[in-house]
Amino acid sequence: MPTPESGQPPEAGGGWIVLGVLNEILLKLASQPDLRALWEEVCSSARWIVPSQRLCVVLGNDGGGARIAARYERGNFEYGAPEGGGVVVDAWMVAALEAQRAAWFKGPWAEAREADSARAWLLADDPDVVFHVPIQVYKKTIGTMLFALEDQRQIDRKALASATTYALYVGATYTMLKNSLDLAAASAQLRAQNDELERVQLELRLQLDRARAQHEAMLEMSTPLIQVWDSVLTLPVIGTIDGVRAARMMEEVLGAVVQHAARFMIVDLTGAHATDASTIEHLLRLFAATRLLGSQCIVSGVPAGMVEHIVEAGGSLDGIPVFSTLKSALEHVMGALRPKPR
Repeated sequence: MPTPESGQPPEAGGGWIVLGVLNEILLKLASQPDLRALWEEVCSSARWIVPSQRLCVVLGNDGGGARIAARYERGNFEYGAPEGGGVVVDAWMVAALEAQRAAWFKGPWAEAREADSARAWLLADDPDVVFHVPIQVYKKTIGTMLFALEDQRQIDRKALASATTYALYVGATYTMLKNSLDLAAASAQLRAQNDELERVQLELRLQLDRARAQHEAMLEMSTPLIQVWDSVLTLPVIGTIDGVRAARMMEEVLGAVVQHAARFMIVDLTGAHATDASTIEHLLRLFAATRLLGSQCIVSGVPAGMVEHIVEAGGSLDGIPVFSTLKSALEHVMGALRPKPR
């Protein structure tokens, strides 16, 4: 198994990059719009610092694993791990990911080539050494840059300093860009969630409006006032009578009595249901209010089940004509309206 070497690089024979060119490279890094463009620029620029045969950038995962961010070989750039190209975190890769300073691995490479396809790709040209530079942020190693070199002497002290500085800028740029992209993605997701929430709220409001309209229509249908003759109105009551419906009935009946100057108001209870004493109280108030307007209230079709509730409520139909059927009530009214012979 290759092991990391930490000796000083030789003084001569390595690459060196002038400060002006390094500044230009770092400016290019800071202007990249996404991670793919960033790593492509990293791989393209790194060859000016370390003229390697192959370059592989590996990032550590939170769970202790590792993944390929990018790799570069003779002008060919690949973003992310190729199919089947994951990284096995063995002793070699652990040493590279935990390193606090640049170092290198030396062959033989047989065991490393068998570790995984990523390592086999990096060692395909049988390099003299693999030089690794930690990518650090706030003194924490988040990844490593692995350079396959034909000759160890390609790395001198100046090249080491340039590569180390470059890797620090790579780590800072990557972290800022990733955080920016994550924030943009989170903002986009939040906007999408807000849009969805607004859509749901709008749909709920529409449903509520439809329910209200349906309820209003049902209330109108539940008080079908019918003018059966001049000054004679009929109100067939069907179903149960709650507080809302009773108020609506009171409003409709009294308004109709005044509008038509009704002498008679026939309230037919054939289809009504009395669930409790409050139903009877609503009806008794309706009968009383009708009489106060000068209209005679007539009741027809009182269900047998309602009689018990009338008694329980302590109500009385005294003074109110009661008929078993609507037909009988109408005959009574017609008789009352018929002119009496002189």
